[in-house]
Amino acid sequence: MKVVISNMSFYYSDHYNTIFENVNLILDTDWSLGLIGRNGRGKSTFLNLLMGKLVPVSGKISMEVISMEYFPYKVNEKYDKTIDVIKENIGGLKTIEDIMEEIIATNDESRYNVYSDMQEKYAELSGYEMKARILKEMADMNLDEKLAYRDFRTLSGGEKTRMMIIVLFLRKSSFVLLDEPTNHLDIDGKEMVAEYLKKKKGYIVVSHDRDFLDKVTNHIMSINKTDINIEKGNYSTWRKNMDMVEEYEIKTRDKLEREIKQLERRSKQTRKWASVGNTQKYAFKCNSRSNGCRSYMHQAKKSEGNILENIDTKKKLLLNYEEAKDLQIIQNQIVDDECLIKAGKTCFAYPNSRIIIKDLNVKIHHGDRIWIKGNNGVGKSTLLKLLSGELETDKKIEYAEGVKISVSSQETLWASDFINERFETKEKENQLQLFLSFCDMFDLPDNFLTRPLETYSSVELKKVDIARTLSEGNDILFFDEPLNFMDVFFREQLERAILEYEPTIVFVEHDSRFGSNVSNRVIEVRNNGEVIIKNTL
Repeated sequence: MKVVISNMSFYYSDHYNTIFENVNLILDTDWSLGLIGRNGRGKSTFLNLLMGKLVPVSGKISMEVISMEYFPYKVNEKYDKTIDVIKENIGGLKTIEDIMEEIIATNDESRYNVYSDMQEKYAELSGYEMKARILKEMADMNLDEKLAYRDFRTLSGGEKTRMMIIVLFLRKSSFVLLDEPTNHLDIDGKEMVAEYLKKKKGYIVVSHDRDFLDKVTNHIMSINKTDINIEKGNYSTWRKNMDMVEEYEIKTRDKLEREIKQLERRSKQTRKWASVGNTQKYAFKCNSRSNGCRSYMHQAKKSEGNILENIDTKKKLLLNYEEAKDLQIIQNQIVDDECLIKAGKTCFAYPNSRIIIKDLNVKIHHGDRIWIKGNNGVGKSTLLKLLSGELETDKKIEYAEGVKISVSSQETLWASDFINERFETKEKENQLQLFLSFCDMFDLPDNFLTRPLETYSSVELKKVDIARTLSEGNDILFFDEPLNFMDVFFREQLERAILEYEPTIVFVEHDSRFGSNVSNRVIEVRNNGEVIIKNTL
């Protein structure tokens, strides 16, 4: 089956900002398609257009009979038991079962027609074999069968996420649209979802996790600066092809710009010639224009038209070129003591809670790039707060004299008012200039300074928070999931900067490729509070 998109254009009516213009695509509903693009390019808008929640301004989207199913969605929790919740969310199957059981129990002949209709609908939705199918899908998702009979509300967030993805693939004739399905999943949870999707087909997945995309896609659709491309393969093959395209564009950019300038000069000169009556060609000047002169002017204008067309063609070759903005991470590095932070036999527990961090022994030196990893809920963020000094323990953590720490947490520090109000003191003038340079590197919109922070998207708030952190003079950076909401381009930008400038940094992150690439030490937090420290280089 195919989804055919013909001459589709779309913009939001409240502000004319074209998101898509004259898009023509054919999507095969058997593909495992990864959808990528910079933040704000329209990935979620595209999914909403496919579902019919948004309507194209012009053009059309046509498809054979198929149900578009979207994740995340609001779960119907009418029932308690997990298997009943799953049945109900597949198509109201549990409600149908209850109605049929009630009619049988009451032996109400007046409702036999209702029973017949319900039975037909139940069979159409594969209700009779649904329990077996649910248990099979749970096994494929590496979920214990016992979870099917537990109260749905007692499941962990990751278990609920995986259950709800199963529901979409059990719905009849479904083409599944997964919008960031691995958000808030730990590394193990991502791996389980990836292994499940590898056995499936017929979905579009929006994700910024490069390893995840490599495992679950066989086609990549990229929303670029000026067009949309679809390529066969996974993220790595798309990235390799894009690198070759960008290398070509970098090599030809200067040449094209020189040619455009030369053509523009020729166009200007041709226009000047056309305005002159070409009197030099005739020995006897007169006030009237000859046929030869008119012919010359016609040729000059035609020549100018060809030149302008050539300029336009060459400019189009540059439209998709996006100059990479190299991120610089500069730290103070004026602390004399090589050991910046020292923790020995440190433990931590919240009031009336189990011990979360047990017997922490760690020294953080200049140049350490430490990745804190572990499953959800084990205490990674707690450990980050302990080391950065946000939380205190009975066993004091020691800091080198004068060490300056900058922290970017999951909850952004600034969320209201205007950014300029944060830099009103004279002492912060230099920081403001550095902060603005980072905002420029992060491609924040031109109007971000004139808008209150309350109007910012989650992505914009996160970028501002990271720019704030980097602009503060520091000796060590603490990042708690810096890649939340960020597209693959930002991830690669931050990764390149860390590898080039080698800042001292401690970070929590579920993107395993990023963590493996930039870290030289790993602190793994176990469920029992145990802390394992490894050197990775």
